[in-house]
Amino acid sequence: MMRKWGKYLIILFAIVLSACGKPEAKYVFFFIGDGMGPVQVNAAERYLASMEGRNGIVPLAMNLAHSRGNITTYSQNSYITDSGAAVTALATGNKTSNQTLSMDAEHRYPFKTIAEAAKERGMKVGIISTVDIDHATPAGYYAHQPKRSNYYEIGIQLANSNFDFFGGGGFRNITDPKGFDPVNVIDLAKKNGYLYINNATAFNYLEPGAGRVLFVHPAVSDDYAMPYSIDMDEGSIALSQITQKAIDMIDNPDGFFIMVEGGKIDWACHGNDAAATIHDVLALDEAVKVALEFYSKHKNNTLIIITADHECGGMTMGTSYGDSNMDLSKLQWQMGSFMELTREYHAIRKGLLDVLGEEALKADSSWAFDFILTQTGLGDESKGLGFNSYEIKELSVAYSRSFDEKNYNDPYEYIKYGSYDAFMIAASHMLSRKVGIGWSTFSHTGIPVPIRAFGAGAQNFAGYYDNTEVYNRLLDIIKK
Repeated sequence: MMRKWGKYLIILFAIVLSACGKPEAKYVFFFIGDGMGPVQVNAAERYLASMEGRNGIVPLAMNLAHSRGNITTYSQNSYITDSGAAVTALATGNKTSNQTLSMDAEHRYPFKTIAEAAKERGMKVGIISTVDIDHATPAGYYAHQPKRSNYYEIGIQLANSNFDFFGGGGFRNITDPKGFDPVNVIDLAKKNGYLYINNATAFNYLEPGAGRVLFVHPAVSDDYAMPYSIDMDEGSIALSQITQKAIDMIDNPDGFFIMVEGGKIDWACHGNDAAATIHDVLALDEAVKVALEFYSKHKNNTLIIITADHECGGMTMGTSYGDSNMDLSKLQWQMGSFMELTREYHAIRKGLLDVLGEEALKADSSWAFDFILTQTGLGDESKGLGFNSYEIKELSVAYSRSFDEKNYNDPYEYIKYGSYDAFMIAASHMLSRKVGIGWSTFSHTGIPVPIRAFGAGAQNFAGYYDNTEVYNRLLDIIKK
């Protein structure tokens, strides 16, 4: 009889040990590189090695993860997802239709997000993004809307969310564009106890105990987002600094959940801008390093996840036309994002148009070639970026085309130029080809994306599975 009971006691003891050994994450970091497929990360690693003058890569911190896997990204109604459906899958564990935000595809009811679940469990919550804070990916953690473009309604839900830290980009609609609702989003946030900060001095002096925070980057411009990393001044507040500030502000004995989005990776990929893409991937990796520093002091109960909502641009390493010897160090001559360079280009062109008139300016493209030479190095033989006759013709045709109204119904035109200035996008594509990078689209693709994890329960994220599974696996690990 004693032997029989002894056997049951051993089994019971094993069950208890197993339960006790189950990992529990009290501090959770969830990094999303919007549009960041495997090639975007590899390109950043290759760029670092190229800048050292050697072949190979310099591994990013995110790629040193303890656990690695891949996730599918399709939405309920399309194999190629948008960010609304993708974040819904990651944040709630449910498929939905493109453009929908943390609701079912028929828009009948909301899905609870992992951030809301963390808040219910007593954890503090931080949401950070380099793009507008009411954009699809950050909004998917606190808002529930039938359309991701309901920016005003999303802003109202942010102000009422009771989350603890918001940081990064601004708002697209702080007032109701329809004119029905008199409530101002920022005023409502202040009324609900948020400390609104919009300057560097206040950000730098922000200390724990200040309460809930809504930080809008002081350099937010007409795109409502932080500048691309490549466009930032040396003293600009970087994504890594906002991540550190969020930790400082919401670190507490009950734990936290912090979502950090590198949103402009996606925007750069939409514009097929290799240099801006790489710099924003590197900026996200710097934020990952901040989380890893925190993890080094809290290894038993910290979980760091790095993934993407989808890939964008169909980025490749190697092209059918271009240098066979890939050299991404040539991207160092690009002085800013192509989005910012295009603004400068248009400002110069407007001034010249006012003086010379359209016909004269259209007949003389020399100023445009000088502009891209100065801003990107294109055309400089000494930098390995000289032109052949075909390339001069290609850019000249694009220059002439840029004066005409866009024809979005012409497939040939869209495939070549998309919705961008014909000359500047042609220059962007040419620079990519010359360094060894290709693009297949101006939009998202349907390829699976990597998922990486460090720390408590990291092994749960290995394998190949659907993006909806991320929520379930994470919910099982965060503190009860």
